[in-house]
Amino acid sequence: MPARVIAHRSCPRHGTENSLAGIRLAAELGADGVEIDVQRTLDGQLFLHHDHTLWRVARVPLPMWLLPARVVYRLAAKRSGALPTFEHALGALPPSLLLAVDIKHPSAGAAVLRAVQARRLQDVVLLWSKSASLCAKLVAEGPGVEVALLRDARGRKALQRFLRDAKPAGTQAISAHWDEARAGFISAAHTRGLKVYAMARNAESQRSKFALGLDGVVTDWPEEALLARDQSSTPGIQ
Repeated sequence: MPARVIAHRSCPRHGTENSLAGIRLAAELGADGVEIDVQRTLDGQLFLHHDHTLWRVARVPLPMWLLPARVVYRLAAKRSGALPTFEHALGALPPSLLLAVDIKHPSAGAAVLRAVQARRLQDVVLLWSKSASLCAKLVAEGPGVEVALLRDARGRKALQRFLRDAKPAGTQAISAHWDEARAGFISAAHTRGLKVYAMARNAESQRSKFALGLDGVVTDWPEEALLARDQSSTPGIQ
């Protein structure tokens, strides 16, 4: 199976990050999937939002999970426009596109999984988290959903611990730091039955990373990544 090209944060170089338009654009650009970030409000609503706090979208230095949905909606709409809900994102997902969901806080995990299962999208949604305990829970309660453990581990000991933590959780994949996505580490992960994703730090190095056997690249440059993937699999192209 060819490595997956996943548009990072719904194509922020082309438009608004974590947006419904960006999800549709990822499909138009030919990406295999699109990545979004999901946060949960105090009363259980799920919104597309990356940062730990609402400062960038509403100039409020508080995390979303401490505020009710009506307050989050009003604050964001007043300054930068309404934040899309996760339900809206699922509804906007083109049939051909995978959806990678970065669950930014463990408290959102159960609600995210319920929403995916309610729409029977287990085959096209990838659930990612930095919490090994949440990953284990998602694996146990969400059969059919690919779950990945995220970690920016650096150095030999940290990478070994990363692999040790991933497999007991039952995850099928990991997302590693771009600089550490090297042949030896990728091979070690594959030996343990783990797919390996990494987020591109620049457009130029994508081809060399594909050649190492990555299973997927999360990228702000999906068009360049698709070309790099094709070149890395074509003998004789330098």
